[in-house]
Amino acid sequence: MGAEKIVVDTDPATGYSLRDVDDGLALAYLLALPDEFEVLGISTVYGNVSLARATTKAWEAVRVTGRTDVRIFPGAWSRHALGDVSSASMFLPDVVAANPGEVTVLALGPLTNIATAGLGGRAFYRDVKRVVVMGGAVEEGFGIPLLSPLEFNFFSDAAAADLVLDAPCEKVVITSDLCRQALFTRRELDSLWLMRSRVATYLAYRIRPWLKLNQFFPLLPWKGGFVPWDVVAAAYLRRPDLFSGTEEKGIRLKQGVLRTGALEPDASRDSRPTSIPTRLEGQQLLADFLSAISRY
Repeated sequence: MGAEKIVVDTDPATGYSLRDVDDGLALAYLLALPDEFEVLGISTVYGNVSLARATTKAWEAVRVTGRTDVRIFPGAWSRHALGDVSSASMFLPDVVAANPGEVTVLALGPLTNIATAGLGGRAFYRDVKRVVVMGGAVEEGFGIPLLSPLEFNFFSDAAAADLVLDAPCEKVVITSDLCRQALFTRRELDSLWLMRSRVATYLAYRIRPWLKLNQFFPLLPWKGGFVPWDVVAAAYLRRPDLFSGTEEKGIRLKQGVLRTGALEPDASRDSRPTSIPTRLEGQQLLADFLSAISRY
C-alpha cells in the first residue's frame, strides 16, 4: 500500500503567547512521515487564534519541517463564515473529487470549513474516504470546574459541528475525554531536547512555556503536563491499534441555550453513525509521536 492521502484542517497557534501548541505538534508529526501520509494540503481556520495568525503558523510549520511542497488554503475567519467561499471551501471538495474514496480529512479546529465543503453541492461527503475530528465531550470534556462539559472546537461553531455529525460519510470523533488519557510531560520535552534536530528544538522551545503554564494553572484537572489534543487525533490515522472501546452510534450536540460541545445519542442518526473510541494507550501514543519527530 502507498501513503494514505490526507488533508489537515487546522488552527495552529504554536509559539503564540498563552496559546495551545497541539496543532503544531500534530502537523510536525504527520509531515515527518511522507512514506505513510501524502499530505495533499493544509486548510486553515480561525479558533486558537485568528485565521491570519493560524495561516501564518501553518506556513511556518511547512517551512520548519522542510515540507514546502505542501500547499496552504486559508478558510473561514469565524463561525459567521459558514457557507462562505474561501480557498479552503473550494479546495476541500475539489481534492476529494479528484481522489474519490481515497482522502481522509483530519479536522483539528472548529468545523466551519468542513461543514461549508459539505454544503457546496459537489458530493463532498460521497467522495471523502472519512472525516476524523478532534472535538466534542461525552462526560467531562476539558474537566474544568464550572465549565464542564466543555470542548472548544465544537463550542466555537456548534452549527457546523452538528452538520458534520449528521453527514452521510464515515466519521470518527476523537473526544476531549479520550484525549485526556494522554499527558505530555517534562519527560517528553526532555526527549525532544535530546534529539537536537532543528524541528525537535523548534518544538521544544515552544512547548516549554505551555508546559509551565499547564503545570501551574490550578483549575486544570490534569497535573504535571498538558493534554496533546490534536496529536491524539493525528495518531489515530497511524496507530488505530492504540484506540479501543469504540462505540458506533448516531450522535448530536446536546441541545440548549449554551451548546458547549457536549454530545448525546441521537437514534434518528443511527443510519449515519459516528465512531467514538473511548480508551487510549496514552504512553504508547506519546512514544509514537517522539519516534516520528526523531526522523527529522
